[in-house]
Amino acid sequence: AGLAGSGTNSIVLMHNSWLQDINHEFAAIQFVNCTHNIAVSLNMMSVNGIELRDDTASEVPIGETQALNTYLGLSYATHFLGDWQIGVQAKYMYEKYYLFSADGFAFDLGIKKEDLFEAFSWGLAIQNLGKMSALKEESTRLPLIMRTGVAYVIPLQLLDNSPMVAADVAYVLDDVTTLNLGAEVPLARYVDLRLGYVLGRESQSITAGFGLNYGIFHIAYAFVPYSYDLGNSHRFSLKVDI
Repeated sequence: AGLAGSGTNSIVLMHNSWLQDINHEFAAIQFVNCTHNIAVSLNMMSVNGIELRDDTASEVPIGETQALNTYLGLSYATHFLGDWQIGVQAKYMYEKYYLFSADGFAFDLGIKKEDLFEAFSWGLAIQNLGKMSALKEESTRLPLIMRTGVAYVIPLQLLDNSPMVAADVAYVLDDVTTLNLGAEVPLARYVDLRLGYVLGRESQSITAGFGLNYGIFHIAYAFVPYSYDLGNSHRFSLKVDI
């Protein structure tokens, strides 16, 4: 839904060096005409170097394979009733593990309201309304996600910008509910400091990062440490207005 509030065409690239050699890549391009905005995106998660063994126990693998999950998305967003924003994304999904693969379709829905109350914004999203075909014998169940949150711009000027705090609740059907808290504080003319905290996941708590904004370039970095020796996640993104 936030796509409806975009003011310029842009390209977004993201790399997430996630846990246990899992890599997450994202790319999108959005086209804006102020009334009907659309975007095309590609989202891919892969695990390389998965060792293969036959029926006989052995320390030496007979080869390696890869796990792949990806989707191609087409998004549309617009305004209605004045300043309400609504959006929908259609996704073609594909997954492959060793010799077996499956595909499917799903939809995401969103609604957003800027200045719901003074300096408060609110949003709601429902993701993964769809299904997959059978992967060998059984289809993968898509995680239905419902998320809602608010953001508040603090009426305080710091280096020509205002700090912001945000919170959202994310519910994964029949799985887990998390509360995510965040804040953004200007550090310098082009630099923002970002802090977060996750409640509801035993393996996560505090997160940190920064944003660099200069002209048409917007760079972001996030560091997410995990407990239980799972490792750390490093997320980089670049947005270029065109």
